[in-house]
Amino acid sequence: MVSDPAVLIVCGGLTGLTAALLLAKRGVRCVVVERHPGTSMQYKFAGISPRSMEIYREAGVEQDIRARVTRDQKAGGIARMKHLSDPQLTWGRLRAWPETPDISPVTAATLDQDQLEPILQAHAASFGADIRFNTELLALEQVADGMRVRLRNHAAAQNDTLEAAYLIAADGAHGTVRDQLGIGRHGVGVLQHWMNVIFETDLEAVLAGRPLTAAFLTDINGTFVPREGGRWLMAVPYAPERGERPEDFTDAHCLALIRKGAGRAEVSASVVDARAWTPAASIADRYREGRAFLMGDAAHLMPPTGGFGGNTGIHDAHNLAWKLDMVLRGAAGLALLDTYDTERRPVAERTLAQALARLQTWFGDPAKTLPPTEPIIDDEQVIFGYVYPAGALMPDDGTSAGAAFENPHRPSGRPGSRAANLAVHHAGTHTSLYDLCDGHWALLTGPQGQAWCAAAAQSGLGGGRTFRVGVDVADVNGRWPDAYGVSMDGAVLMRPDHVIAWRARGPAKAPQAALRAAIGRVTFLTS
Repeated sequence: MVSDPAVLIVCGGLTGLTAALLLAKRGVRCVVVERHPGTSMQYKFAGISPRSMEIYREAGVEQDIRARVTRDQKAGGIARMKHLSDPQLTWGRLRAWPETPDISPVTAATLDQDQLEPILQAHAASFGADIRFNTELLALEQVADGMRVRLRNHAAAQNDTLEAAYLIAADGAHGTVRDQLGIGRHGVGVLQHWMNVIFETDLEAVLAGRPLTAAFLTDINGTFVPREGGRWLMAVPYAPERGERPEDFTDAHCLALIRKGAGRAEVSASVVDARAWTPAASIADRYREGRAFLMGDAAHLMPPTGGFGGNTGIHDAHNLAWKLDMVLRGAAGLALLDTYDTERRPVAERTLAQALARLQTWFGDPAKTLPPTEPIIDDEQVIFGYVYPAGALMPDDGTSAGAAFENPHRPSGRPGSRAANLAVHHAGTHTSLYDLCDGHWALLTGPQGQAWCAAAAQSGLGGGRTFRVGVDVADVNGRWPDAYGVSMDGAVLMRPDHVIAWRARGPAKAPQAALRAAIGRVTFLTS
């Protein structure tokens, strides 16, 4: 068992296990502590975006995810009716993640959180992550060279003290670490109060001869979502201002609601789990305090409109994992860790604004508490098109810009944006540029970029990869150089998280010196 981890991760949920997987795959020693006895029984997160699937593909879990997809969202329908027995129903169009073959080598997947987390846990553990359930964080303090925490192992009924170089707080909306670190948050706050009730039933997941994905039921002002094996989810609101409480949702009360939603008093059902949750909109004032970092819902809370919240947490983990790895190995300066906040927090602000815009457009703002809406942009711009305004990158003109989204169908290639994926032929195989880079730094240049390749060999880009597009790999669709905004003898430096760190639009008089300077700048080894 690991006793001196480099990174301690608080909470073994979606984001915490993703961080553990990405860190452990890089060889970073990490411990995950989770106060619950196992992974989540709830499954409110289900839609894994194509961008998140790129990350899981790189981590080696894509096949396991696709082998266990919960349901085919395209095959089912969204019903609106009084109750499931109501003959008057309308079918809605199901919103699904966009198909993006020109943007990404992968497609989205639908896997409920209770099925996804065990996959992440197993793979993280296979890479050496120490995952401790029934273990609660009691207290923490910053020490000279790391974090010291006091833990309670509830199964063994004993306390323990652990030290780690860094701490990741992925303990969700109601976690305690953010408060212990003294980090505030801003935004609208709580939007509603809901109960998620998982139940087993003899109800059929077919409605009017059509497979049912979800049903919006006005009699209970809530939703039914079927699962395989006779298990369903009921989501219903409650109102604290009217004295309603989560404790009121006893098995008997839940059964009454289930039968009311079904429109059948004789329905057989048994409650498996009932938990409160609060859709909210807020962002932490900062993502870092010393050697501790916020991630996922601990850093940003978004309403479910758009399906951006959980996916943003996955992207947080992808951003921070390689940076912690480099700093721990001495391959980057400590200031690289500051760029996690610099990059991810503005993106969360903009993504939250898009989630709120969808909320107001689809459901209105009856309480008049939401900020003015901004224009809705396409989903693929939100999940692929965010551009970091500053951070571990060198802007073309030497200046930073505000956080923005660009159209990933027309990539700019500017530093801070996601590097356009190229379909390539390499070693007799049709593959993706992302697959060839496989989570490493990469220098990409055109067929006339021999000087850049020679410079890369002397650059100190340890473990990095170099590809001359058009020579080392065949550009199947001829997208280079337009997709990167460079000439045939230009060059692009791509980070391990697929973000462009630097580019040279054409040749340089001293390519080795130019590349060394760029690497030093973006890894904070030189000023």
